[in-house]
Amino acid sequence: MQITNAQITLTVDGVARTFSENELTDIVRKDLEAIKKRANIQRPMENIPFEIDLWGIDLNLFKEEREDPKQEETRLLILEAFDRVDKFPSQYREKFKTLMPVKTWEEKTIKSLKRYANSVNFGYWATWVEQALEWAQRIANGEPWRDICNIPDTADWCRLIKWKDGRPCRVGGSRKSIDNCDPASYLMLLYEHPEFPTNLYNTVPLIVLCK
Repeated sequence: MQITNAQITLTVDGVARTFSENELTDIVRKDLEAIKKRANIQRPMENIPFEIDLWGIDLNLFKEEREDPKQEETRLLILEAFDRVDKFPSQYREKFKTLMPVKTWEEKTIKSLKRYANSVNFGYWATWVEQALEWAQRIANGEPWRDICNIPDTADWCRLIKWKDGRPCRVGGSRKSIDNCDPASYLMLLYEHPEFPTNLYNTVPLIVLCK
């Protein structure tokens, strides 16, 4: 870095660029404001209900195609979820909450996780629709696409949801896993063997709260 007569020259990606002190100060200030704003964004957290308000989500956020393939896949699923809500409005509430429960067990079978979700008062096991709408709400809250689709998940545990064909689907990653590298929007369909139950170690069910 060179400073000459209040001019600061920086090499960024191999290209030398010169800024005035005021310009550089403005850049740093905006970056700090963005960091502060992101820190205040509400995100799903363990044992804290996360509210989804369908009427408060701007669908214009999802109209343009995303260049990143992972983000585009998530965008299309969000649009598909809104389309299903429009077709079957009686099945979905305009406002609801999702919940990642506290994991108090070492492992549970898929069947046990589903039973646990449906045993919660005023709650039931979330489907792919509620999961996609949760992502839409996060983006509407100001969370960057990259945080949901590209970087390792910050949630404590993966979530189990019901996929389109009824099969269980594991979503996201687990920051408590030593090999966590999957983003929050990562999807993995699972198979339930009728005779040999599948045990999941780092997963909780995603629960929809009706009240």
